[in-house]
Amino acid sequence: MKIINLLLILFWFHGLSYGQPLPDGISKNKKAVEYFDKAMQFYEQREYNQALIQLDLAIDKDPTYLDANDLVGQVYMEQGDLAAAEKIYLKIIKLNPEYWLAYYQLAEVSFDQMNYNTAELWYQKFLTFNHLPEKEKAEAAKQISSCRFAAKAIKNPVPFSPTNLGSGVNSILSEYFPTLTADEQTMFFTCMDNRSQEDFLISTFVDGKWTDALNMGPPINSPENEGASTTSADGQYLFFTACQNPKNLGSCDLWLTFTKGDKWQPAMHMPDNVNSKYKETQPSLSADGKTLYFASNRPGGFGDMDIWKTTFEKNGWTNPVNLGPSINTPFDDECPFIHQDGVSLYFASDGWPGMGGRDLFRSKLNEKAEWQVPENLGYPVNTVGNEEGLIVNRSGTMGYFSSDKKTNPGHLGRVDIYSFLLPDNAKPGIASYVKGKVYDAETKGIIPVKVIIELTDLGASSLAGFCKANDKTGKFLMVIPGNKNYAMNVAAEGYLFYSENFAIKDNPSTDPYLIDVPLKKIRVGQTVPLYNILFDVNKFDLKAESNAELERLLNLLNSNTTLKVEIGGHTDNSGTESINLLLSKNRAKSVQDWLIAKGIVASRLTYKGYGSSVPLLPNTSDEGKRKNRRTEIKVM
Repeated sequence: MKIINLLLILFWFHGLSYGQPLPDGISKNKKAVEYFDKAMQFYEQREYNQALIQLDLAIDKDPTYLDANDLVGQVYMEQGDLAAAEKIYLKIIKLNPEYWLAYYQLAEVSFDQMNYNTAELWYQKFLTFNHLPEKEKAEAAKQISSCRFAAKAIKNPVPFSPTNLGSGVNSILSEYFPTLTADEQTMFFTCMDNRSQEDFLISTFVDGKWTDALNMGPPINSPENEGASTTSADGQYLFFTACQNPKNLGSCDLWLTFTKGDKWQPAMHMPDNVNSKYKETQPSLSADGKTLYFASNRPGGFGDMDIWKTTFEKNGWTNPVNLGPSINTPFDDECPFIHQDGVSLYFASDGWPGMGGRDLFRSKLNEKAEWQVPENLGYPVNTVGNEEGLIVNRSGTMGYFSSDKKTNPGHLGRVDIYSFLLPDNAKPGIASYVKGKVYDAETKGIIPVKVIIELTDLGASSLAGFCKANDKTGKFLMVIPGNKNYAMNVAAEGYLFYSENFAIKDNPSTDPYLIDVPLKKIRVGQTVPLYNILFDVNKFDLKAESNAELERLLNLLNSNTTLKVEIGGHTDNSGTESINLLLSKNRAKSVQDWLIAKGIVASRLTYKGYGSSVPLLPNTSDEGKRKNRRTEIKVM
């Protein structure tokens, strides 16, 4: 609902704006004006019942007092009594058909009562007047599109059955802006207490329900307000909004914290090129950890609040880029959430055609990296009220949002967090994750140096994600977007790197990969398989998808200049052994030739073909044969 402030009406009447002046709504009855002035004071203090008492007295003195009648309508709209407001504005039109503001308010009242055909007629009538305020003209034109959309949407509802997350998460207070780890086992969210203090709480999913939430405490929570967070896939990084912080550049800025072992570190202010003297809020981190989406009212946008993004590169976070008119409108576009599939963006907007207020939308990136026209999530996911703050789980089946509607099932407090099964039209693409633990292959203990896990898109030979194993536990978690083939490499100084391959392009799945990663120290006799050095069937020409793995092998040799290795080729047991021996030998030689061409001295390299004589697993399954087809290096 858009309510036009009555003070603006008076400005228009006195010719202090560029809009068309309203017909004379002032009374000549001094007593009526006196009552009206008192009513205005009560109205501005939101003492609506007292305002109505004074307005009744004013209208009793002068029944044709348009400004007084208009303020009665404003009060009824504020109180949610739309039927009463409608009667008042119909009365105003009878008193003076040229009082054009009443047509706009009638349209709003009709829209909020879901009388969309009637609302469209009133908006159309409003637009017939000349020299209207530009903002309300644009709003009316947009609302006409919303009337047509809503009339169809309500006849074609989508499945929607919200479920309260329960007393582990929700309380008598306000809980909102949830964010989830990729394994959907940990939830961070904002809680506002009775003093309007916002803090972060954390809950975990155990035995089918969310456990009692714990306040995250210092150093993250502070005497100031913290809220609207987004977490990395593994839950080790948290980006959030802090308002009224003395170190802020603007009213609300973006901050970052991370874990070291099991301890959260003091929050860091995001760089000054990301934050501004304006408002930055509601961050959402991409699954690869490289792009941060957020809402801001900084200059250079298309409306008041727009959605922007910044990308982490070698020199830090880039200057924010506006997502453009495919997403942003002349109105408010905010609460972005980028799904782990990397191409589905959910957000709230009152600028695209919808059911009223802020609706939830989804847009997708096409193959040209262009955002498509946003799709409304439909009715009754969206209503005449405000819907915002939606996130979607990694598997793309469930949405999470906050609501203050007491009519929702199981409502506990002022604002609660709910989940709901996503309708088919709102589901994102496929995304999985890999979760595991890195440890020393010999001691079985935690590796004492930094361990980096990288995910590479084999088709593009580009980094698709990275994370750091936890310093204390060695555990890691990383998202794997669907419909592509990936290489995963785990590396630590003084160790041979670990290689794994996820060939999911032709068989996408949301099922997770759970693996343990034993890293071997660089020591004579140690071997490590390289599963991302790839060849076509029965050929020994290196495929382009091998480049990322070959570069890592090259870096290993360049970083350890005394290291000498044997390159071993291995096959499964398909075909004859004589052919397998020759094929494996040629494949190993191809790797050696590539390294020599990159500057590695030939005396540091030997190669050998083993055929199928050294299997890692029985050749009785597709997975066993995949593991046995490998290139391997041995420290000599």
